[in-house]
Amino acid sequence: MNPEFNIRSFLLADEEKLNPFAKKSSESLGRRFPMKRDPFRLEFARDETRILHSPPFRRLKHKTQVFLSPHNDHICTRMEHVLHVSSIASVIGRCLNLNIDLINAIAKGHDLGHPPFGHAGERVLDDLLRKRGVDEGFKHEVHGLRVVDKLTNYGAGLNLTYEVRDGIITHCGERFERVVRPDRGRDLLQLEGIIDRCYYPSTLEGCLVRLVDRIAYLGRDLEDAVKAALIRKSDIPAEIVKNLGAENGKIIGCFVNDTIASSVGRDAIAMSEEVFTRMNMLKDFNYRHIYLHPEVERKSRKAAGIIAILFGELEKILEQSQRGEDNGYVSALVREAPLTETFFHFIKNTNYNAATPSWRMVTDYIAGMTDLFAERTFMQLFMPSSVI
Repeated sequence: MNPEFNIRSFLLADEEKLNPFAKKSSESLGRRFPMKRDPFRLEFARDETRILHSPPFRRLKHKTQVFLSPHNDHICTRMEHVLHVSSIASVIGRCLNLNIDLINAIAKGHDLGHPPFGHAGERVLDDLLRKRGVDEGFKHEVHGLRVVDKLTNYGAGLNLTYEVRDGIITHCGERFERVVRPDRGRDLLQLEGIIDRCYYPSTLEGCLVRLVDRIAYLGRDLEDAVKAALIRKSDIPAEIVKNLGAENGKIIGCFVNDTIASSVGRDAIAMSEEVFTRMNMLKDFNYRHIYLHPEVERKSRKAAGIIAILFGELEKILEQSQRGEDNGYVSALVREAPLTETFFHFIKNTNYNAATPSWRMVTDYIAGMTDLFAERTFMQLFMPSSVI
């Protein structure tokens, strides 16, 4: 008997035991481009692997979550946040008997479109594009679909399933809702047309990742703020401490237990009114005392300034180099700022053409930078180096 057939049959039979509201890989709409079937993984598991091994995922380890370029190894980075979302969502998903492969793939990919310097980077890119007449601005989840579709693998993309791509572009964990219901009537073949945040995931697994995105960061950001001495534990309101806890583990435990209890048997991912009210209390506290803390705001303004200056300079470089075609200009610039060679390779090896606007190429390039790479590029372009 063919062992490949046995393994696949076992995996497909195991999927038949899932919650009736779960998305089975056998029900997937597939991929934009056909791929040979993998003998040992179903489609959503294969997507998770493709994301894990992609350069955009690896770069998440040097991208800001909240605290910019931390020197403390125990402060959360964007990669840690993504892994936390995947872990928490898997725990809840297993209790609800959902498709863990789909959950993990969406969770691992949900923040691939985040630019350097966290939300400060997202805000400044959004502002820069709107000033250039790009009405949709910049949204990291919309850009995330572009990353997996058009920018990775020299423009070939990762060729993920429609359901995972849908989960990435609709995750928007910054919106707080007590109940997240899947929009099963949407045409997943038209994902590229999404440019705003009014859409909901088409799968229950995508809804779970969307809700868990906020579960994963609220308690962790609180814990990191204490480590960074922005707040003290004694600053946390007594009602939050009493009902949720003051440590990340206890806070997550409370949210996870409530989400499971509130979602069992439903075609929705939900929290109870009581716990959701407490979540909002924690969110409001975090905004006032962490996200809008003068020290965080000051560093965010500096980071935004770096991106704004880089954006303008790279647009100018594109123009003066004739989009990299002026070899003399390119050689002289690369000698002065070696990291710009990466920029010229990027625009040459991505699927751009003469009609692609400069803002598109510069946005794609900057959004893919890590914090450290953005800082180093800025230093090479604007700080003088020694002549001898």
